[in-house]
Amino acid sequence: MGEIVKTILAIALVASQTTYYEAKVTTFGCTSIDLVAQLQKLRADGKAFHAALMEKQIYGECVAILKGTLVQGSIEATADSTLRVNQEIDPPGYEAPLGDFETKAMEAIGRRIGTIA
Repeated sequence: MGEIVKTILAIALVASQTTYYEAKVTTFGCTSIDLVAQLQKLRADGKAFHAALMEKQIYGECVAILKGTLVQGSIEATADSTLRVNQEIDPPGYEAPLGDFETKAMEAIGRRIGTIA
């Protein structure tokens, strides 16, 4: 019986750990998956993309995320190409293109901010 409890606790601990991602490029996060899709369609046209992103930032619908920025994230269940970032830090968080991020190990993050040796 004790082993079952230990196993359940171990699974719960792993499931509750936050995953961190680093922006590989300067990117964006928006308040909805639809806004992310709209901006993704414009990305090939740099001028139109930046104008649309700027407008959405002015209205508080989107934010810029600089290259190298670390974010907490989870992949959206309804859109597996979308990452929900900083939900715990800045509720309800922002939706962002998953392809613009790479997973970061906790050890690397700790060394980067000086909390883990």
